Amino acid sequence: MASDPSVEHSMAEVKALQGVYDTQVPEMDPDGDPLFEVAFQTDQGIKIFWINSYDYYAMHVGMKGELTWKGDQLISFGNIIKASFPID
Repeated sequence: MASDPSVEHSMAEVKALQGVYDTQVPEMDPDGDPLFEVAFQTDQGIKIFWINSYDYYAMHVGMKGELTWKGDQLISFGNIIKASFPID
């Protein structure tokens, strides 16, 4: 099976997390759970993705790891996020 050329990989560092204490109300996933934004610094610039609360509380600014994404969909980050969920 050939790999998907639209899936991108880069070493990345968490630069910012937007959480429940910020001024904006978090978005909600289809199950009504809050979603949070995370910004990663990559060799291709800043990449911003939505993550669930479980992943949000497992991350902190300064963490480093391999980031994998397709378009605006986060696929994985280091040992923290192994598979993300689709947000339509």
